Amino acid sequence: MPEPLQTPYHGWRIPLGLVAVLAFALYVASVLHLSPLPRPQQEDVLRVRLPVLLQVLQAGGDRYLAADLNVIRSATVGGGVTDAETYRIQAAIQLDAARLNPRHEDNYYIAAAIVPWLGYVDEAQEILRRASDSRPWDMMPPFFYAFNAAYFGQEYDEAGQWAEKAALRVGEPNATALRTMAAKWYERGNDPAQAIEMIERIKQMNLDPKVLPLLNARIARLEGLQVLRQAATQFHQQTGQPPAQLQDLLQAGLLPALPQDPLEIGYMLDAQGVPQLAMPGTGQ
Repeated sequence: MPEPLQTPYHGWRIPLGLVAVLAFALYVASVLHLSPLPRPQQEDVLRVRLPVLLQVLQAGGDRYLAADLNVIRSATVGGGVTDAETYRIQAAIQLDAARLNPRHEDNYYIAAAIVPWLGYVDEAQEILRRASDSRPWDMMPPFFYAFNAAYFGQEYDEAGQWAEKAALRVGEPNATALRTMAAKWYERGNDPAQAIEMIERIKQMNLDPKVLPLLNARIARLEGLQVLRQAATQFHQQTGQPPAQLQDLLQAGLLPALPQDPLEIGYMLDAQGVPQLAMPGTGQ
């Protein structure tokens, strides 16, 4: 039986090029229509912080990826956000990132720049401590830790110790600059002898004769502070109370004269009656 004749199809077809042009034109028209329309403002706030185990599971078991995701979340918070809960979550997820990957450089940089200024100093210090331990070649984590200890906690002895750690990780002249910074923090701390020792070490490393008079003056100033503190301790033992002013030490016969500060800044008593170095510009 003969097969029926097949009539070729001569239907109308749209060229692909024309389809592409029409699609692009439709896209442009949509963009032009939507551009002037108002958009809802969405704040970059944080509300969720999963337990660390769930963070790792969510990242397919990769703790480094989980740390990266936390850092990305923290970095997306806008500078204009002033939400207290976001601050708390941001500090927590950056601490989680440090526990998952303490070497994460972006994490400790962001933490140093943001977290302590939001009021979460302890979290920032733990992040920096972990970064410092896991990155023994990097001077920045101990330097940031030292700054936070001095600025936020007024823990000057600890600040000096961490500045020394940072100095061991760099060459000159940065190492000497960090040791000089450590010495200045020690001067404001509770152990003048430690500050004197640090300045003596700086003298041995600094060959510039123009600097030696200033270093010697700082040592003499600290030695005067030692004399005052020893006399204040004796005063407290004799009277049962701390001195109210430095002149009390003279009136009690514990000193023939107050030590002279070669830098002409002077000494003062803190709220507990302990002699301290006066700071420039305080008028004390």
